[in-house]
Amino acid sequence: MVQDYQCKFCNAAFARERTLSSHMCEKKRRWMCKDDTDSRIAFAVWSDFIKYVSPSAKKTKTVDDFIGSRDYTSFVKFANYLIELRPLESDKFIHWIFKMGIRLSDWQKPGTYQLYVQEASKKETADRALERTILTMQEWGDTTGNNWQDFFNKISPAAGMNMVVLGKLSPWIIYSTEAAQKLLDRMEPGQIDTVAKHVDTKWWIKKLEKNPDEVTWINTTMQQALDTNRWNSVCLPS
Repeated sequence: MVQDYQCKFCNAAFARERTLSSHMCEKKRRWMCKDDTDSRIAFAVWSDFIKYVSPSAKKTKTVDDFIGSRDYTSFVKFANYLIELRPLESDKFIHWIFKMGIRLSDWQKPGTYQLYVQEASKKETADRALERTILTMQEWGDTTGNNWQDFFNKISPAAGMNMVVLGKLSPWIIYSTEAAQKLLDRMEPGQIDTVAKHVDTKWWIKKLEKNPDEVTWINTTMQQALDTNRWNSVCLPS
């Protein structure tokens, strides 16, 4: 029997067009999923990785190249990891992984993100840390329906601990403000240990001791932010 219909992805041949249409090989499945969110993120990360490891390459990689890559599945898994994790400054996290030369199989390991958060927070300025933390608090308020200024009083200790682990709450805030101390006081000993493990407490104690003016500024500014009337007087036009 003459087989006139061929799959362009795997080269399998079929006698009927209908059979070809219903045929589903792995590469065809990947192509049909190319516009899914995880696939688009995976392709973008893969493309950036190829550019990083082969900066002199002249040919731009295409979606078809990605579909045929042996690392396709690993990058899609990493994309889903990013979607679920929502990492601190994801672009910087991705390029940090490239720069550190971390094996692809280790990109999703908890220790990898933990190390990134520690290093990123140590390089962050006090004013950027305060701005980012307040944005996190406001997002929490929008999500939960609470006033964001009640963040440290109302967020559960477990959720607060997870925000520290994920880098959403900066050590600048955790260890410099009276407001954050209220959250720490509500945590169980195990939760405190987890916070200390993830933020390198000893390093931060030394850091804050050397920068008392910034500690005072952060604490004062946070108190003003949590005071509804004073915050509104600063943020709203007269």
